[in-house]
Amino acid sequence: MSKERYGIRRFALLNTAGYSLGLFPLEEPLSVYGANNLGKSASINALQFPILARMSDMSFGKYSLEQSRRFYFASDTSYILVEVSLPHGPHVIGVVGRGPGGGFGHQFFAYAGKLDLAHYQKNDTCLRQKELFTNLEREGLKAYELKPDELRRLLVGGHTSIPLDLTLIPLRSTSEQSLKTFPRTVHQLLHMREITAAKLKQLFLDAFEHSLRSGSVDYIAACEEAFRDVRRMEQDYNSLVTAGPLVEALASGVTQRNILRGKLHRISPLLDSLLGTWSDYASARKEELTIQAEHYRSEQDALQNDQRGGTQELMRLEREITGIQRWLGELSVLKHRFALVTDVKVLEQQLLAAKDAHDELAGALAQSRQFSAEDLDERLRDLEKRLKSVKQQLDHADNNSYARLREEFSQQDVERLMRLFNSALFSLPLGEHGITLDEDGQWVKSLELILDGFKGERFEVPGLAIDISHIEPPALQALADRAALRDQKERLEKELKQLKTQAAVVADRAASKTQTEALYQQVLDAQKALEDFRRAQTLSAEEDDKLEQLAQMEAAQEELKRSSDAFTERVQQLSAKLQLVGRQIGDMEAKQRTLDDACAAVSCCRQTCPFGTPFMDPIDDSMDNLLPLLNDYQDSWQGLQRSDGQIEALYAQVRLKGVAKFDSEDDMERRLQLLINAYAHRTDEALTLGKARRAAVTDIARTLRNIRSDYDSLEHQLALFNREINKRQVSNLQSFRIVLAPNKEALKHIDQIIHSAGQYEEGETLSVFDLSQSADQDNKNEEAKEYLARLVAANHNQLGLKDLFELAFEITKVNGQPVIPGY
Repeated sequence: MSKERYGIRRFALLNTAGYSLGLFPLEEPLSVYGANNLGKSASINALQFPILARMSDMSFGKYSLEQSRRFYFASDTSYILVEVSLPHGPHVIGVVGRGPGGGFGHQFFAYAGKLDLAHYQKNDTCLRQKELFTNLEREGLKAYELKPDELRRLLVGGHTSIPLDLTLIPLRSTSEQSLKTFPRTVHQLLHMREITAAKLKQLFLDAFEHSLRSGSVDYIAACEEAFRDVRRMEQDYNSLVTAGPLVEALASGVTQRNILRGKLHRISPLLDSLLGTWSDYASARKEELTIQAEHYRSEQDALQNDQRGGTQELMRLEREITGIQRWLGELSVLKHRFALVTDVKVLEQQLLAAKDAHDELAGALAQSRQFSAEDLDERLRDLEKRLKSVKQQLDHADNNSYARLREEFSQQDVERLMRLFNSALFSLPLGEHGITLDEDGQWVKSLELILDGFKGERFEVPGLAIDISHIEPPALQALADRAALRDQKERLEKELKQLKTQAAVVADRAASKTQTEALYQQVLDAQKALEDFRRAQTLSAEEDDKLEQLAQMEAAQEELKRSSDAFTERVQQLSAKLQLVGRQIGDMEAKQRTLDDACAAVSCCRQTCPFGTPFMDPIDDSMDNLLPLLNDYQDSWQGLQRSDGQIEALYAQVRLKGVAKFDSEDDMERRLQLLINAYAHRTDEALTLGKARRAAVTDIARTLRNIRSDYDSLEHQLALFNREINKRQVSNLQSFRIVLAPNKEALKHIDQIIHSAGQYEEGETLSVFDLSQSADQDNKNEEAKEYLARLVAANHNQLGLKDLFELAFEITKVNGQPVIPGY
């Protein structure tokens, strides 16, 4: 009796994929063949719906998912059905279309029972989903709608809320990763023409994933991780060797610094003792100098107080002498200025003339606005005519006997003659038509003889005496006319001058105004000159008194100056003494400050400076050697500071060479000592580096062991797989086996690394610590590591199980030999 087999028994297509009805028995091996475009591929592709469920996991060749949906579910009576045989009974899994009204979508359903196509038809017409479910329920079959994810989980034995067990392909794990591997495997089986060796290899790896411990690993990253410390140690070692001269200079600098530190600590207590002695001496000496300075200062203050009164008197005399000298200087200037002026009337006349000129021009300027140029011209012509007429009359009036007599005789004599003679006589003109006078002056003598006859108010000549006291001298009209004419002439001349001035003003008012201002300034200057002249006269009267006062004051000033010079000399002597004492005190204080700074330096050294190398040379600790010893201490301290700076600079250069191994040490002294010791024992550092390099191999081996173990597990799983698939013969092949074709070179190098690491870990050899043994194994390990690095270079540095083998198929025909065609 044959053993019951479970799986898909029948596959049916209703109104889909070009079939009105397509029925495919799958209990036995089935071959589908025919001409092109008869629906072979469409029927095979239809199996994806009930098995894969999600269209995103399906492939329809050159057709898109949307085109495939419209093709398979063109109506709401399109069905894809499979009947599966399960240990607990037959079940039906179906997919029904929704047609154009449902957007060519589809709905999964399932029920327990056998596939009976009669349930899907009524009167030779396919039923819609709702009618189908009603019909199935009448037949006692309960159908359940399924979501794609629910169907996927039911097919592989997962848990859902649907009370059906559709476990067709039980998976050991229903994780999301396993659910992804399952549809990919089914897809590859349905489309064998699209599969490649790489895809098939990955398919097997995914299928046996549960038996494998490791996927692919980043081999380069693993090597980097394992050798990170080794490379760091190697870099530190190489940097240390490269920086060798700097480290040697650094060691020399540290040695010198320790010597200076020891010297400072040796000198320090000696300085304390000497500084204490100096402090006592300095205090006493400073007190003595301070008392001297106070005595000199008191004496100086007393002298200055005495001198202060004399100084004030001297300043008063200087002010008064300066005032008198200024007064005499002013007088000298005035005398020089008026040296040619002997009478004040000259200056007064100049002032009056300036005022007249100014007033005349100012008046003309004021009146120029009342007349035009034509009016002024007409008035000028009229005045000139009148003045000419008056001058002619005046000439006639001046040329008569009276005027001639007046020229020769006094007024009294002329009046006596006028009393004696007819008054008309005196009005006669001189000349042919009047009185003729000889040129030799005889007529004057004749008249003198007549005048000799006048005795007071009487005229007496021999035989004649005339009393003329009652006769008044006639007021000659000619005389009055002549005076009037002269007045008229002066008035007309003055008026003519004014008119000419007005005419000039009218012609150029701006120039006239400027001239007026200039004349006004002349008036002011004349007034000032007059005032200065009068002041000069006043000052001259006081000059003798001032000169006498000046002489007296200068004598008193000279006496005060001699007294002041004596005071000043004494004060300067005291100041010199005070300065000397001050310098001595300053020197003491400067020396004390120097010592204070030294004390601070000593204190700083004691607080911050380590002891260093003991200083054993003899030191002079006498008081005379205080300053040299102090200078030596300061020089040593400065040398220590320079040494510190040089050490820091050298250490910075060492760090630039890449030596940063000891930077984690907080103590700089400790850091330097470790660096110097490391360089001194660099041979030991090289041995340690070799040990670390070999020890890193064991870290890489841990990663490679997992992959090597997975290779052995995969061989075992394939053996089980081959045994199962050969239980049932499906062709003319006697046997069909899938075997691994190993990458022998890769396995050899992996085994080399694992073997070496095993020796190190199990203690079979001590080569990881015994560097004196042969380096052959190290070279093999390095060769293996480099080979694997080249192997993974084309695969993004990933080393996985798939890199250790290729799949091969061992086929044995009936009555034939095994044939192993490799992929």
